[in-house]
Amino acid sequence: METGTYSSELDVDKKRLPRLVDKHSKNFFKEKIKILCQHYTHFRRTRGDGSCFYRAFLFSYLENLGSMQGSQAEVTRLMEHVAMSRENFCRLKWDKAYFLNPEEYFSSVVSEFSYLVNSVANGLSSVELYNRSIQEIVPLRIISLLRLLAETEIRSQEDDYKSLLPKKTDAITYCCKELRPLDVEAKELPMRALTYALGIPLRVETVGEGLDRGIEVKRLDLLPRSESGKGPLHLVESYWSSVTTPEPQEIGSGNLLSSDGTPLLTLLCRPRHCDILYRN
Repeated sequence: METGTYSSELDVDKKRLPRLVDKHSKNFFKEKIKILCQHYTHFRRTRGDGSCFYRAFLFSYLENLGSMQGSQAEVTRLMEHVAMSRENFCRLKWDKAYFLNPEEYFSSVVSEFSYLVNSVANGLSSVELYNRSIQEIVPLRIISLLRLLAETEIRSQEDDYKSLLPKKTDAITYCCKELRPLDVEAKELPMRALTYALGIPLRVETVGEGLDRGIEVKRLDLLPRSESGKGPLHLVESYWSSVTTPEPQEIGSGNLLSSDGTPLLTLLCRPRHCDILYRN
Protein backbone atom coordinates (compact mmCIF):
# COMPACT_ATOMS: atom_id res chain seq x y z
CA MET A 1 0.00 0.00 0.00
CA GLU A 2 2.66 2.48 0.95
CA THR A 3 4.57 3.97 -1.94
CA GLY A 4 7.14 6.66 -2.34
CA THR A 5 6.60 7.34 -6.04
CA TYR A 6 4.62 10.28 -7.32
CA SER A 7 2.38 10.46 -10.34
CA SER A 8 1.90 13.55 -12.37
CA GLU A 9 -0.63 13.87 -14.76
CA LEU A 10 -3.00 16.33 -15.80
CA ASP A 11 -2.73 18.43 -18.93
CA VAL A 12 -1.25 21.82 -18.07
CA ASP A 13 -3.78 23.47 -20.41
CA LYS A 14 -7.48 22.86 -20.72
CA LYS A 15 -8.47 21.61 -24.16
CA ARG A 16 -11.50 22.68 -26.16
CA LEU A 17 -14.14 19.97 -25.91
CA PRO A 18 -14.87 19.84 -29.68
CA ARG A 19 -11.38 18.36 -30.13
CA LEU A 20 -12.78 15.07 -28.83
CA VAL A 21 -15.20 14.98 -31.76
CA ASP A 22 -12.25 14.79 -34.15
CA LYS A 23 -10.46 12.21 -32.02
CA HIS A 24 -13.14 9.52 -32.12
CA SER A 25 -13.74 7.39 -35.19
CA LYS A 26 -17.14 6.09 -34.09
CA ASN A 27 -20.03 8.33 -35.11
CA PHE A 28 -22.12 7.68 -32.00
CA PHE A 29 -19.21 8.91 -29.82
CA LYS A 30 -18.91 12.01 -31.96
CA GLU A 31 -22.62 12.73 -31.58
CA LYS A 32 -22.51 12.27 -27.80
CA ILE A 33 -19.57 14.67 -27.50
CA LYS A 34 -21.52 17.19 -29.60
CA ILE A 35 -24.34 16.92 -27.07
CA LEU A 36 -21.88 17.74 -24.27
CA CYS A 37 -20.63 20.74 -26.25
CA GLN A 38 -24.03 22.37 -25.73
CA HIS A 39 -23.20 22.88 -22.05
CA TYR A 40 -19.42 22.48 -21.72
CA THR A 41 -16.58 24.23 -23.50
CA HIS A 42 -13.35 22.63 -22.23
CA PHE A 43 -11.94 19.52 -20.63
CA ARG A 44 -8.70 18.64 -18.90
CA ARG A 45 -7.10 15.30 -19.54
CA THR A 46 -5.91 13.06 -16.74
CA ARG A 47 -3.44 10.23 -16.88
CA GLY A 48 -5.03 6.91 -17.86
CA ASP A 49 -3.41 4.65 -15.28
CA GLY A 50 -6.43 3.22 -13.46
CA SER A 51 -6.66 6.08 -10.95
CA CYS A 52 -7.88 8.76 -13.35
CA PHE A 53 -11.22 9.16 -11.54
CA TYR A 54 -9.54 9.80 -8.19
CA ARG A 55 -7.02 12.18 -9.76
CA ALA A 56 -9.72 14.08 -11.66
CA PHE A 57 -11.93 14.25 -8.56
CA LEU A 58 -9.08 15.60 -6.44
CA PHE A 59 -7.80 18.16 -8.94
CA SER A 60 -11.31 19.44 -9.72
CA TYR A 61 -12.04 19.81 -6.01
CA LEU A 62 -8.79 21.68 -5.41
CA GLU A 63 -9.45 24.01 -8.36
CA ASN A 64 -12.86 24.88 -6.95
CA LEU A 65 -11.45 25.26 -3.44
CA GLY A 66 -8.86 27.73 -4.70
CA SER A 67 -11.50 30.02 -6.21
CA MET A 68 -13.94 29.74 -3.30
CA GLN A 69 -14.84 32.48 -0.88
CA GLY A 70 -14.62 31.10 2.62
CA SER A 71 -12.15 28.42 1.57
CA GLN A 72 -10.83 27.96 5.11
CA ALA A 73 -14.33 27.10 6.31
CA GLU A 74 -14.54 24.51 3.56
CA VAL A 75 -11.19 23.02 4.59
CA THR A 76 -12.51 22.74 8.15
CA ARG A 77 -15.67 21.00 6.92
CA LEU A 78 -13.65 18.62 4.73
CA MET A 79 -11.23 17.64 7.46
CA GLU A 80 -14.12 17.01 9.85
CA HIS A 81 -15.39 14.43 7.36
CA VAL A 82 -11.90 12.92 7.14
CA ALA A 83 -11.76 12.74 10.95
CA MET A 84 -15.07 10.85 11.02
CA SER A 85 -13.72 8.45 8.40
CA ARG A 86 -10.60 7.95 10.52
CA GLU A 87 -12.75 6.85 13.45
CA ASN A 88 -14.48 4.30 11.21
CA PHE A 89 -11.14 3.24 9.73
CA CYS A 90 -9.75 2.49 13.19
CA ARG A 91 -12.75 0.28 14.01
CA LEU A 92 -12.18 -1.96 10.99
CA LYS A 93 -9.83 -4.93 10.85
CA TRP A 94 -6.95 -4.66 8.36
CA ASP A 95 -4.73 -7.42 7.02
CA LYS A 96 -1.17 -7.03 8.32
CA ALA A 97 0.07 -7.96 4.86
CA TYR A 98 -1.66 -4.79 3.64
CA PHE A 99 -0.68 -2.51 6.52
CA LEU A 100 2.12 -2.90 9.04
CA ASN A 101 0.56 -0.12 11.13
CA PRO A 102 -2.84 0.93 9.76
CA GLU A 103 -3.42 3.91 12.05
CA GLU A 104 0.07 5.28 11.55
CA TYR A 105 -0.24 5.06 7.77
CA PHE A 106 -3.69 6.66 7.72
CA SER A 107 -2.52 9.52 9.94
CA SER A 108 0.54 10.17 7.78
CA VAL A 109 -1.37 10.40 4.49
CA VAL A 110 -4.08 12.53 6.12
CA SER A 111 -1.32 14.91 7.23
CA GLU A 112 -0.12 15.19 3.62
CA PHE A 113 -3.68 15.69 2.40
CA SER A 114 -4.33 18.40 5.01
CA TYR A 115 -1.16 20.23 3.99
CA LEU A 116 -2.26 20.10 0.34
CA VAL A 117 -5.77 21.46 0.84
CA ASN A 118 -4.54 24.18 3.21
CA SER A 119 -1.93 25.24 0.65
CA VAL A 120 -4.67 25.66 -1.96
CA ALA A 121 -6.94 27.51 0.48
CA ASN A 122 -4.02 29.86 1.27
CA GLY A 123 -3.59 30.89 -2.35
CA LEU A 124 -1.90 28.15 -4.38
CA SER A 125 -3.16 28.83 -7.92
CA SER A 126 -4.34 26.17 -10.37
CA VAL A 127 -1.24 26.83 -12.49
CA GLU A 128 1.03 26.31 -9.47
CA LEU A 129 -1.08 23.31 -8.57
CA TYR A 130 -0.29 21.76 -11.92
CA ASN A 131 3.38 22.81 -11.95
CA ARG A 132 3.95 21.22 -8.55
CA SER A 133 1.94 18.09 -9.34
CA ILE A 134 4.88 15.95 -10.40
CA GLN A 135 6.50 16.03 -6.96
CA GLU A 136 3.96 17.35 -4.52
CA ILE A 137 0.32 17.50 -5.45
CA VAL A 138 -0.99 14.19 -6.73
CA PRO A 139 1.22 11.56 -5.14
CA LEU A 140 0.03 8.01 -5.17
CA ARG A 141 -0.15 8.18 -1.37
CA ILE A 142 -2.96 10.74 -1.58
CA ILE A 143 -4.67 8.75 -4.34
CA SER A 144 -4.45 5.74 -2.03
CA LEU A 145 -6.06 7.83 0.73
CA LEU A 146 -9.06 8.56 -1.48
CA ARG A 147 -9.39 4.85 -2.19
CA LEU A 148 -9.12 4.12 1.54
CA LEU A 149 -11.83 6.65 2.33
CA ALA A 150 -14.15 4.98 -0.17
CA GLU A 151 -13.33 1.52 1.22
CA THR A 152 -13.87 2.67 4.80
CA GLU A 153 -17.24 4.13 3.85
CA ILE A 154 -18.39 0.93 2.10
CA ARG A 155 -17.18 -1.45 4.80
CA SER A 156 -18.39 0.60 7.77
CA GLN A 157 -21.81 1.18 6.16
CA GLU A 158 -22.14 -2.21 4.49
CA ASP A 159 -25.89 -2.46 5.07
CA ASP A 160 -26.42 0.74 3.07
CA TYR A 161 -24.27 -0.48 0.18
CA LYS A 162 -25.17 -4.19 0.21
CA SER A 163 -27.72 -3.88 -2.59
CA LEU A 164 -25.10 -2.27 -4.83
CA LEU A 165 -22.48 -4.99 -4.38
CA PRO A 166 -22.19 -7.78 -6.96
CA LYS A 167 -24.13 -10.94 -6.06
CA LYS A 168 -22.43 -13.24 -3.55
CA THR A 169 -19.77 -10.60 -2.82
CA ASP A 170 -19.28 -9.03 0.58
CA ALA A 171 -17.86 -5.55 1.15
CA ILE A 172 -14.29 -6.53 2.01
CA THR A 173 -14.01 -8.87 -0.99
CA TYR A 174 -15.29 -6.13 -3.26
CA CYS A 175 -12.88 -3.56 -1.84
CA CYS A 176 -9.88 -5.88 -2.14
CA LYS A 177 -10.65 -6.32 -5.82
CA GLU A 178 -11.96 -2.89 -6.86
CA LEU A 179 -10.41 -0.33 -4.50
CA ARG A 180 -7.03 -1.45 -3.23
CA PRO A 181 -5.23 -1.99 -6.56
CA LEU A 182 -4.14 1.42 -7.84
CA ASP A 183 -4.69 0.41 -11.46
CA VAL A 184 -8.38 -0.48 -11.19
CA GLU A 185 -10.77 2.14 -12.58
CA ALA A 186 -13.52 3.40 -10.29
CA LYS A 187 -17.03 2.18 -10.97
CA GLU A 188 -20.19 3.89 -9.79
CA LEU A 189 -20.12 2.41 -6.27
CA PRO A 190 -16.67 3.79 -5.26
CA MET A 191 -17.67 7.15 -6.76
CA ARG A 192 -20.74 7.24 -4.57
CA ALA A 193 -18.83 6.13 -1.47
CA LEU A 194 -16.09 8.76 -1.87
CA THR A 195 -18.68 11.47 -2.50
CA TYR A 196 -20.43 10.65 0.75
CA ALA A 197 -17.26 10.08 2.79
CA LEU A 198 -16.02 13.60 1.99
CA GLY A 199 -19.40 15.32 1.70
CA ILE A 200 -18.58 16.54 -1.81
CA PRO A 201 -21.37 16.64 -4.43
CA LEU A 202 -20.30 15.41 -7.85
CA ARG A 203 -21.74 15.40 -11.36
CA VAL A 204 -20.60 12.71 -13.78
CA GLU A 205 -21.41 12.96 -17.49
CA THR A 206 -21.04 9.46 -18.95
CA VAL A 207 -20.41 8.82 -22.63
CA GLY A 208 -20.72 5.06 -22.90
CA GLU A 209 -20.58 2.59 -25.72
CA GLY A 210 -24.18 1.41 -25.47
CA LEU A 211 -26.91 2.59 -27.82
CA ASP A 212 -29.86 1.10 -25.93
CA ARG A 213 -31.32 4.57 -25.45
CA GLY A 214 -30.07 6.00 -28.71
CA ILE A 215 -27.64 8.92 -28.87
CA GLU A 216 -27.87 10.18 -25.30
CA VAL A 217 -25.52 11.20 -22.49
CA LYS A 218 -26.07 9.65 -19.07
CA ARG A 219 -25.82 12.12 -16.18
CA LEU A 220 -25.26 11.12 -12.57
CA ASP A 221 -25.56 13.64 -9.74
CA LEU A 222 -23.98 12.08 -6.64
CA LEU A 223 -25.19 13.90 -3.57
CA PRO A 224 -24.02 13.51 0.04
CA ARG A 225 -26.56 13.69 2.83
CA SER A 226 -25.45 17.17 3.89
CA GLU A 227 -26.52 18.60 0.55
CA SER A 228 -29.56 16.50 -0.35
CA GLY A 229 -31.02 15.49 2.99
CA LYS A 230 -31.94 12.14 1.45
CA GLY A 231 -29.31 9.75 2.77
CA PRO A 232 -25.82 8.62 1.84
CA LEU A 233 -26.80 6.82 -1.35
CA HIS A 234 -28.86 9.58 -2.94
CA LEU A 235 -28.26 9.69 -6.66
CA VAL A 236 -30.09 11.46 -9.47
CA GLU A 237 -29.79 9.69 -12.82
CA SER A 238 -30.96 11.34 -16.03
CA TYR A 239 -30.37 11.26 -19.77
CA TRP A 240 -30.15 14.03 -22.30
CA SER A 241 -29.79 14.31 -26.05
CA SER A 242 -29.31 16.99 -28.69
CA VAL A 243 -32.98 17.99 -28.34
CA THR A 244 -33.62 17.30 -24.64
CA THR A 245 -32.08 18.51 -21.40
CA PRO A 246 -32.51 16.88 -17.98
CA GLU A 247 -34.99 18.59 -15.71
CA PRO A 248 -33.29 20.92 -13.19
CA GLN A 249 -32.85 19.28 -9.79
CA GLU A 250 -33.53 21.08 -6.52
CA ILE A 251 -30.32 19.95 -4.88
CA GLY A 252 -29.66 22.76 -2.45
CA SER A 253 -26.98 25.36 -1.84
CA GLY A 254 -23.41 25.42 -0.61
CA ASN A 255 -19.83 26.26 -1.52
CA LEU A 256 -19.54 23.20 -3.75
CA LEU A 257 -22.71 23.94 -5.71
CA SER A 258 -23.12 26.44 -8.52
CA SER A 259 -25.61 29.30 -8.51
CA ASP A 260 -28.22 27.01 -10.08
CA GLY A 261 -27.74 24.46 -7.29
CA THR A 262 -25.82 21.82 -9.27
CA PRO A 263 -22.43 20.29 -8.34
CA LEU A 264 -19.37 22.33 -9.29
CA LEU A 265 -17.22 19.21 -9.63
CA THR A 266 -18.05 17.76 -13.03
CA LEU A 267 -16.26 14.82 -14.63
CA LEU A 268 -16.47 13.26 -18.07
CA CYS A 269 -16.41 9.47 -17.96
CA ARG A 270 -15.68 7.60 -21.15
CA PRO A 271 -14.98 3.85 -21.32
CA ARG A 272 -12.09 3.19 -18.90
CA HIS A 273 -11.23 6.87 -18.45
CA CYS A 274 -12.26 10.07 -16.60
CA ASP A 275 -11.42 13.68 -17.41
CA ILE A 276 -12.50 17.03 -15.93
CA LEU A 277 -15.26 19.05 -17.62
CA TYR A 278 -15.65 22.85 -17.61
CA ARG A 279 -18.96 24.59 -18.23
CA ASN A 280 -19.88 27.45 -20.54
